[in-house]
Amino acid sequence: MKTVVKKLARRAAPKPVQVAARPAQKADAADVIRRLGNDWARYWNAGDLDRIISSYTEDAVYLPPHHPAVHGREAIREYLLAPQRHGVSELAFDVTYIRQSGAVAWDVGTYRMSVPQSDGSSREDHGKYVTVWQRVGERWLIVADAWSSDVPIHEAHSTVGLA
Repeated sequence: MKTVVKKLARRAAPKPVQVAARPAQKADAADVIRRLGNDWARYWNAGDLDRIISSYTEDAVYLPPHHPAVHGREAIREYLLAPQRHGVSELAFDVTYIRQSGAVAWDVGTYRMSVPQSDGSSREDHGKYVTVWQRVGERWLIVADAWSSDVPIHEAHSTVGLA
């Protein structure tokens, strides 16, 4: 009888389940998003607006300071043309953290960039950002992108093309 009970117990006992390493997937998403953010800055500094725009979903929203929300990839392109033509350069991001929940991730950090002034000089602008990403197939794309300057508004009034 003991043998029969042991056999039944072995059959009924759940087998160990192999669980995929979720932290590795999160680390992979963080690494990819960190690289994509660096690419965004590199493309901006190279004047490659097409590659920047390809990182957004068709229905993405861009939330710049002192400006209404910009909806859709093509509208974002049109918005970004002005600061690019104005010569905003030396853009760099510093990621504070990246979090992920399934197919959505967000990164929070700071930025700095050089903004040409009307007298021929340039001024550094710096502030913070939050970007929301969504995994679409094998790619991570931006669905929402918001940033704001830490420079007081009375000092930032000459940030032509950014607002």
